[in-house]
Amino acid sequence: MFTIVAIHEWGHFAAARSNGWRVSHIEFWLFGGAVVSDEHSTKPFKEQAHVILSGPIQHVWIAILLFLLQYFMGPHPLLSTALHYNGLVLLLNLLPIWPLDGGKLLFYVLTQLISFQKSLKVTLFLSLACILTALIVLLLEQRMTLSGLLLAGFLLLENGLEWKRRTFTFMRYLIYGARRDPGKLKVKYLSIDPNTPVRNVLKNVRANRRHFYILKRKPGLYIVDEQECLRMFIDQKKTSLRMEDLPQIL
Repeated sequence: MFTIVAIHEWGHFAAARSNGWRVSHIEFWLFGGAVVSDEHSTKPFKEQAHVILSGPIQHVWIAILLFLLQYFMGPHPLLSTALHYNGLVLLLNLLPIWPLDGGKLLFYVLTQLISFQKSLKVTLFLSLACILTALIVLLLEQRMTLSGLLLAGFLLLENGLEWKRRTFTFMRYLIYGARRDPGKLKVKYLSIDPNTPVRNVLKNVRANRRHFYILKRKPGLYIVDEQECLRMFIDQKKTSLRMEDLPQIL
């Protein structure tokens, strides 16, 4: 089990380093592990998908190797056990549960469809729903084991901690957004009330969109770039600004 998990995490680590990510360390959990990097939420979608899928893909060649050993050497309990655990680790990690690979992949996909803040909340909500559903099914079918109970407790704890960290995670993403090059992002125009606080507007920040906000002001309209909102909020620390204040400053 440990060998399979270690190879899985090596896949994540190799992909992260090949993309130039800063990796602090690799940690191991009950039936799993993680490559710890603060950059997982501030990278392009293709890089994120590459790093996440590089873990599960290791199980493919492990399975092929084990089947070849069985073919040439004949059946053996050790090979059967290894195949069982290889499939178990793969299926478990692909569940849409945070912080498993499936949960992170779900989060990355959602960031392409809705705002970053909503993506994190929806991911954690669906993750919690999956954990509770699995617990109920296992209890009703009387298939709950001590290891399963410990794993469920660990996943619930991780989801709770991530929920508490959600503001910090969002602020870190805003800092990234203020530094990124928005030139390659698709543009979307949104009409907004000039009295809206800038901090509320930044809840719309997305990974693949650059918003321009249309303010209805006399004698006409005024357009504010989302990057200017980020710059004022992050760099200038003007946290109490309203959207109508920006044209006066700029």
